[in-house]
Amino acid sequence: MMRRFLHIIPLMATVFAAVFSGVSCSKDPDFDISDEPGRQGHIVHPEEAETRNAMILISAGFNDLSGYLSSDIKDLGESYLPEDNRYDDLVFVFSRQPSSPGVYSIPTAPVLIRMYRNRQGTAVMDTVLRLDTDAVASSKASLQKVLTYIKDEYPAAHYGIVLSSHGTGWLPKGYYANPSSYDEVYAIPQGRRMRRAGDPVLYVDPGYDPSLPAVKTICQDKVETAGVLYSYEMTLQDLADAIPMHLDYLLLDACLMGGVETAFELKDRCDVIAFSQTEVLAQGFDYKTMTTHLLQTRPAAPGKVCSDYYEYYAAQTGVYQSATISLIDCKQLDRLAAVCKELFEKYRAQIASVNPSKVQGYFRGNRHWFYDLKDILTVAGISAEDTAALDQVLAACTLYKNATPQFMNEFPIRAYCGLSMYLPADGSAYLDNAYKELVWNQATALVK
Repeated sequence: MMRRFLHIIPLMATVFAAVFSGVSCSKDPDFDISDEPGRQGHIVHPEEAETRNAMILISAGFNDLSGYLSSDIKDLGESYLPEDNRYDDLVFVFSRQPSSPGVYSIPTAPVLIRMYRNRQGTAVMDTVLRLDTDAVASSKASLQKVLTYIKDEYPAAHYGIVLSSHGTGWLPKGYYANPSSYDEVYAIPQGRRMRRAGDPVLYVDPGYDPSLPAVKTICQDKVETAGVLYSYEMTLQDLADAIPMHLDYLLLDACLMGGVETAFELKDRCDVIAFSQTEVLAQGFDYKTMTTHLLQTRPAAPGKVCSDYYEYYAAQTGVYQSATISLIDCKQLDRLAAVCKELFEKYRAQIASVNPSKVQGYFRGNRHWFYDLKDILTVAGISAEDTAALDQVLAACTLYKNATPQFMNEFPIRAYCGLSMYLPADGSAYLDNAYKELVWNQATALVK
């Protein structure tokens, strides 16, 4: 597995009642679940925008992460929640889940839920918007509609997004799960049609060892039609285009998103971005402390979300002691691109001949598309002077970074700059062509 979008339909009350059954007000609050869309036509008070903050959880779980994502929402309800007053902060969850775990043939409606605590101290989940049952939650159109609704109906001084789902970094839709459907380098049988980028993709599970912990493209909706399982995913460009407001933070609780390509594609949408260079074990971020750091603390402290995440996994043992996390200042990324553009051109021949086995990678198995940005250049043999220039700009970009000594007992983490990157020497012509479309490559010309 990888990381995580969720739904709720008229059977929402049944689904969530099962998730939250047995909780009590003395320790874990009961949940008052409103099934009918409420707050439609919410009265906008201009003064609200001057004081309140909004945290939006995009919980993309119409896939095999649905159980973990439900637990995350439960943890939010057990943590700090604002009250339902005019000037209070806002917590939203955009969610879609199967009617039952593993059932993807029955469509369910994506919903937007507002979470708050009433005067009795009960956590309330108020459905404020429901999309059509056949709407794909993991699409630019659905996400843009929901975020625009929040922006128009619930004005706030500051917005931030936590996105929890599956993730495959900058790769084209569907490529990670089944590269042989796209790339001739994987010996596709003669005559087999190559998939186009816009197609729903036939989902093929990478087949992780079930004895290992579960781990977490951006978002995923699985759809089963006539017994065939398809996957709808979004690209980085889709996500960027879907966000109608500027964000204080964008926290990606998903696998393999911690690349410079991801950061650069989204840098104009947010002040800071947090993500993992490796896969993310399915428990992900700490949702019990998240609202404390992002709403109770002023200004928001996304770095604390990152440190909570790292410290939790660093305290584990064995395969569970596995985590990478960094927080990047998006305002510094243009400086990084300028330095890297010069280095990529100066050392082009050396980068092209780098031995991938000598470079720090952040992947398991043969999915070899994520390497440490600085270590690529170090192994390429850049000078001490150029290393100092790179270190200076990386330090300016990186507000927080940390990594455990190893990942799932499969590879050590000996070099860690806080950003991964594609290594063309270990790529393919198909990926090179896809890479040329990324804003990062247009700014740096890593691939020509």
